[in-house]
Amino acid sequence: MYSRDYLMRMISQMTQMMGQLMGLKEQKKNDEALALIDEFLNKELRMRTKLALGLSDEDLLQMLSVGGQPNMESVAMIAIFLQEEGEILEEQGRLHDTLPRYEKALRLILYVLKMNGPITGFELENRAAKLIDRTEPYERTAETKRSLWQWYESGKKLADAEDLLYELHDTGGASFEEGIAFYERLDLLDDSELEAGGLSREELREGMAQWRLLAGESVS
Repeated sequence: MYSRDYLMRMISQMTQMMGQLMGLKEQKKNDEALALIDEFLNKELRMRTKLALGLSDEDLLQMLSVGGQPNMESVAMIAIFLQEEGEILEEQGRLHDTLPRYEKALRLILYVLKMNGPITGFELENRAAKLIDRTEPYERTAETKRSLWQWYESGKKLADAEDLLYELHDTGGASFEEGIAFYERLDLLDDSELEAGGLSREELREGMAQWRLLAGESVS
């Protein structure tokens, strides 16, 4: 694993670099800002955003692993700079290039939050909320929908999770078995937990019945 001193130095360097980046963004020096991101990631992680985008999430996590375990600070750092780069490209009207960066950043941040929890100074939960909002008007990839589906369930946003399950079904991104397992997990919750997540017991049963109908099963 990376030493604590190394990680603290890297985080300190990132904090300083973010200050420079914000200044360049405010001055609309977008090309300089993009170059700064690339330079920093190459120096600290031997990574560039284009390389990160070209890799599957699994392969990227493998590249950022030490001893078989992804280094969460490194993963979060890549996500943050993908998001920052996406914001610059959005400012330039390059939405086609922006959305893949937002979606990958979101998936990586949700992964870190799920596996590790928040990292001091990174504001990952705020960043995730912003990325969810930014990608909401557009058709997200099945991979991002699946990541959000799992995140919503773990965060007890059950109605949102159910909505995403049906979106995944429409694009073949979730199997019927996964849907049944989802409803069975929710059925173990008490009524107050369901209602806090936006579902009543009756709505849960209706949803499960509808899912079984989609699966071609008879409802008893």
